[in-house]
Amino acid sequence: MRDARRSALCAFLMLVLSCKRDSEPQARGSASPAPPVSPPAMAQAPPAAAAQPGAGDSKQRLTWYRAVVRAADGIEIPFFLGVPPPGGGGEAVFRTGEHDVRGAATFDSKTLKVSFDVHQTAVEATAGEGGSLAGAFTASWKAFGASSSPLVATPLLTPALPATRALATVAEGSGAALDLKEPRTVWRLALADSGTAKLIVEQAAPGDFAGTLFFDTGNIVYLAGNGRGDALVLTGFDGTSGYRVELALGADRARGRGTWLAGAKLDWREALTATRGADFSLAMKPRPAKAGGRIALPDLPALSALPRGPLVVELGGSWCSTCRNAAPFLVELYREYHPRGLEMVTLLYELTDDPAADAKQVEAFKRDYGVSWPVIAVPGDVDDFPKILPRGLTGVDPSGFPIMLILAADRSLVAMHAGFPAADAAASERLRVATELRAHLDALLAKPAGGG
Repeated sequence: MRDARRSALCAFLMLVLSCKRDSEPQARGSASPAPPVSPPAMAQAPPAAAAQPGAGDSKQRLTWYRAVVRAADGIEIPFFLGVPPPGGGGEAVFRTGEHDVRGAATFDSKTLKVSFDVHQTAVEATAGEGGSLAGAFTASWKAFGASSSPLVATPLLTPALPATRALATVAEGSGAALDLKEPRTVWRLALADSGTAKLIVEQAAPGDFAGTLFFDTGNIVYLAGNGRGDALVLTGFDGTSGYRVELALGADRARGRGTWLAGAKLDWREALTATRGADFSLAMKPRPAKAGGRIALPDLPALSALPRGPLVVELGGSWCSTCRNAAPFLVELYREYHPRGLEMVTLLYELTDDPAADAKQVEAFKRDYGVSWPVIAVPGDVDDFPKILPRGLTGVDPSGFPIMLILAADRSLVAMHAGFPAADAAASERLRVATELRAHLDALLAKPAGGG
């Protein structure tokens, strides 16, 4: 029974963490593989770096690379990597479509080092002939095991922000550029294990695409890539995990079959079918067990010391890549509403059962995100996860972290939200979520004391 519980939770975590599985990491379906990838034209030497307007700090000058993380079986995760000038520190940029993830970087012209300390992942690569980089993407999670995947990066000819076609997720010789005939299409994905997901595909030009993948856990994944012939391949990398959606489309361009790959180890595979149609809303798994019911937080001394009153509880983990999307909003929310009586707490589910390791991650989380409210690591390992969650919720899946609970003074649930969109890639969705959460807080804080 213990092994069964662990396997079930690993299935939840695979989307972001890729737990080790006993079975072979192969897709269950028989989808046709996408044509092999051929890289775009590359520079013979690193191009002169240029300022990158629209890619964050315009003062930082970046050299752009087509980078690839490879799974053990050779499957590739291409993405764009922006490297700071040699000779000092700065930020490296991992770019997927319109979405950037940034990590502290050093580059001495020979060795590039990018660290995501709070997420316990890193990229290290050494410069070689023609300015190419070769190294590895590593994860050092105590709870889920260390991993390392080969990484190679080749400088692009253009010093400007690279165009999507340079990702070359599908080889140029694989047929005509795929044209979906609409700038925006919505696809219902049926995954063998994870159930229903929604994929929104934005077509910048025939053959060039960006995608946003929504899971019913609350998890949001950003993708970009290319389509040629009948093949559409979208990939992404967020410094914590790689992602790949591979589709073989029918002649009507309304249906397809394929595979989904994810995880730090790139070994989580699911067969999927895709159906194009009207937009729809996912039925979210995380929900209250009872409408308006009270939420019982874990029995921890640090929680019992919190002042009574309206409370926002963030369920997260230092390994949670999506938590970085929510962090600036929560910092802003706390600054705005704490003077009005709102308390906030973040519960970290590190799942290590190691107090010293957990305490280290609490400090890294607070430092990296600029958090001034209490951050508390919940003790327990993977097998304990169902028991250490707040009571009064159902369907909580850690791949949907961060999960935000708005609680009244009597700890009854006012609202909850799973996942959080990135500001740069989903501004309208982020505004919608922020507006809804603020409306709940304004209504709650307007009530007289004791009126929870």
